[in-house]
Amino acid sequence: MSTAKNKVKFNLKNVHYAIMTSSDDSSASYSTPVAIPGAVSLSMDASGEPENFYADGIAYYVINNNMGYEGDLEIALVPESFRTDVLKEALDANGVLIESADADLTRFALLFEFDGDQKHIRHVMYNCTASRPSIAGQTNEESKEVQTETITITATPLPNGKVRAKTGDTTDATTYAGWYSSVYSPASAAGTAKLSTLTIGSVSLSPSFDADTNSYTATTTDSTNTVSATAPSGVTVTILVNNSSHTSGESATWNSGTNTVTVVASKTGLQSSVYTVTVTKSAS
Repeated sequence: MSTAKNKVKFNLKNVHYAIMTSSDDSSASYSTPVAIPGAVSLSMDASGEPENFYADGIAYYVINNNMGYEGDLEIALVPESFRTDVLKEALDANGVLIESADADLTRFALLFEFDGDQKHIRHVMYNCTASRPSIAGQTNEESKEVQTETITITATPLPNGKVRAKTGDTTDATTYAGWYSSVYSPASAAGTAKLSTLTIGSVSLSPSFDADTNSYTATTTDSTNTVSATAPSGVTVTILVNNSSHTSGESATWNSGTNTVTVVASKTGLQSSVYTVTVTKSAS
């Protein structure tokens, strides 16, 4: 059976930004990605073209001049978090956003995906800066037109030369599922962030928990059970119960029938691990 492949890109979705916390010649570190709701479109053009070096009357050598990408991100409304984290607008004591002319330039990673005909390609651009959105508006007329905001994004190479990454036809499921939990780094091949323990009260997991096993099932007659997960130092643990955020060590309330517990172990520079437990709540 042939492998399904993308042929056409459709709408933009799942746009996230992650603030760059450090960068050196070999790698960069980022904060946890934050969602940008209301993304409308993204158009990025390549910057820099190959240049010929001439000698002996011929094109002796072709110089690779990849300077990244530049383009526009159109959003229904730029969220306040992006304005404070990236554009460095400051909230005063009255909750008013203040724009300052001397604000530092903030670098961040931009993550996003497109709907494809068979698979949703997920992307990350590693070294981005953003311009301030223009201020525009118009008076009400007989018909109303939705006004959007546009940010110019410039994505340049990191010191190590990396510009962007995207998922492909053979990307493993764990990497794909954890794409928005932490910024993917090629250094991920050096290791994977994993859990140390995962328990749901005294309910038995099937199979028994193993850090290298990602899918489990469990059955309970209780209305609630405590969901707990731990990880080695430096690894962040995120828990979702039926797509709602959950704190490790607290009780989860089960719906009758099937419930889903998702636990993500993530650390910058490592590949994230996504653990899923399908919990079935049956009658007493």
